[in-house]
Amino acid sequence: MLPPVDSTILERNSNFDVLYKDLCARKLNPDGSTRDTKKQKIQWEIRQSLTTYRTNLHTSQILTRTLSTLPSRSPTLPQDLHSPIDLVTAQLTGKIPPTDRDILAADTQFFLSNIDIISSALSDQLSTTTTLLCKIADSKQTPAIDELRLKAEQIRSLATLGLPKELADEKVHLANIAHTLLTLHLSLLQTSILILERTQHGALARATSTRADHIAARAALLGLHAKIHTHTRPPPAELVRALKNFRAQQGSSEAKLKDREGLARRILDLYSRAGEKGMRDLAGRKGVLLGEIKRVAADIEGLERGP
Repeated sequence: MLPPVDSTILERNSNFDVLYKDLCARKLNPDGSTRDTKKQKIQWEIRQSLTTYRTNLHTSQILTRTLSTLPSRSPTLPQDLHSPIDLVTAQLTGKIPPTDRDILAADTQFFLSNIDIISSALSDQLSTTTTLLCKIADSKQTPAIDELRLKAEQIRSLATLGLPKELADEKVHLANIAHTLLTLHLSLLQTSILILERTQHGALARATSTRADHIAARAALLGLHAKIHTHTRPPPAELVRALKNFRAQQGSSEAKLKDREGLARRILDLYSRAGEKGMRDLAGRKGVLLGEIKRVAADIEGLERGP
C-alpha cells in the first residue's frame, strides 16, 4: 500500500492531493501493486467460478451428512425408509463399489419413490440445525431463517470489502499516531536534556560564576578599604623616616651614577682624541706598569720571607 500522508500536507498541496487520490483510486491497488483492469476481470471471473464450485461442494456435503444422520434424528421418518437411506448414503460417499449397484437397484428405486417424505424430513432437520446455528451466532438477537442469507451476504461483504478498507484506514491512522508519538518523544528528550543541563551542569557553572563574582566583589571591597584607610589615617613615623632615608639614598646613588657617567664620557672623549696610535702607547705603558707591579710585588714578598 501507499505510505500514509498527513491530511494537513494534502490540504496545503492541492495538486499532490489530486495525484494521491488518483493513484489510490485508479492506478494502484490497496496493496500497492499496479492495477490491471483486464487481468483483474479475469481473476474476478475465476473467483466467481471457484465460489460457485465451493458452494455446490459444501451443499452436497451438507446434504449427504444430514441424510446420513436423518434416520436417527428424525422421529417422523417411517422405519422402512431407514435402510434405503443408509444404502443411498453409502453409495453417495463411495463406500459401495459401482459393481454392486445393480443389486441395490430396488432399494434405490424405493428411495426415489418416497423422495417427498425424505425431502420433508431432511428440510425439517436442516431447519432445526439452522435455528441452532442462528442461536449460536447471536444468542441475544437471533436472526430469522429467511434473513439468514442476507445476513451471511452482509457478513461476507464486510469481511471481503469493508474490513480490509477499515484495516487500511486504521494502518494510516496508526502510522499518523506513531509519527505524533515519535515527535512527542523527541520533544520530551530535548526537554529532558535541557532540564539536566540546567539542573546539573548549569547549576555547577552558575555556582562557579557566583563564587568568582563573590571573590571579585570582596577584592574590590578590600581595595576600597585600603584607599579609605590611606586617605583617612597618616602613615607611621617609622615608615615616613624609612621612606625619606630611602629617597636620600636614591638621590645620592643617582648623583654618584651621574658622576661616573660624566667621568666615563670624558675618558671616552680622551680615547677618541688620542687616536689609534695613542691607544697603542697607552696599552704599552699599561703592560710595562703591570710588569713593574708584578716585579715590585715579588720583591716585597721576598723581603717578607727574609733571607
